[in-house]
Amino acid sequence: MNLNWLKTFVTAASYENFRETSEKLYLAQPTVTVHIQQLEKQIGSKLFMKSGRRVMLSEAGRQFLPHARELVEQYETSLRHMNGWRQGYHRKLTIAVSPLIAATVLPNVLQQFMKAYPSIEVVVKVSESNEIGEMITKNDADFGLSRMKSLQAYVKNEQIGADPIVLVVPHDGGDAETSLPLSLSEFCLRSTLLTHNHPDYWEDLLVELRSKYDGVRTMVVSQVHITKRFIEEGLGFSFLPWSSVRREVFEGRILQVDTEEIKLPEVQTYMVYQHLSEETEIFKQFIEKSMN
Repeated sequence: MNLNWLKTFVTAASYENFRETSEKLYLAQPTVTVHIQQLEKQIGSKLFMKSGRRVMLSEAGRQFLPHARELVEQYETSLRHMNGWRQGYHRKLTIAVSPLIAATVLPNVLQQFMKAYPSIEVVVKVSESNEIGEMITKNDADFGLSRMKSLQAYVKNEQIGADPIVLVVPHDGGDAETSLPLSLSEFCLRSTLLTHNHPDYWEDLLVELRSKYDGVRTMVVSQVHITKRFIEEGLGFSFLPWSSVRREVFEGRILQVDTEEIKLPEVQTYMVYQHLSEETEIFKQFIEKSMN
């Protein structure tokens, strides 16, 4: 069975349009039609039915689609395996990691790990913390690094590394010696608090802030890197993990403000896994050593 016919069929089943399929696969539209016709001859059934300008899967097409997808996926997996083998990889480790950890902790850890274990191919899947446990249970990843505990049964969570939350505000253009001290109360009265950029601490923190500063204005910004950019542009202030703002503070793009007006929490990093293969055990030990 011709693999190109299968790939054309799987793509056409997704778009239900031969013109869009041809554009996606960089094929002439008549070529798409020929591929489908040849596959139909081999299967012995019509795979599509016309519906105006579009096409839709026939019952035979719906029955065949999961098998076609599996064949295409097996082929692509074998290509990736051989490509890794040619590069000297003999084992593979897939890590699911939250965006914040991927942008802060992971690069340095991975750099050291890949030097120490060049025969292990590392695949990084960046996912939200609340999705990582499910990825582990479905075997979509071997190991997870998350900012919240996973609730799935049989998934283990091990806490590693505390990250303090700090108050960060736009740079006021002054310097540390001559500028007046900044305070949380000033920002709560005259600026916008950018919230919910981290999955763990915002609800409790907002309760405490609102109990002390009535009418504080808030704006939900769901990603840390966007929050930092908004702060640089003077759109508001926020409470963020120190690891995520360290570079911007050192470079003077935003300011960290010490405050004793409220008690700031810490957030944890969790190692998430189900079964420890040799590769995951190696990585677990490595990251424990690196972060401690």
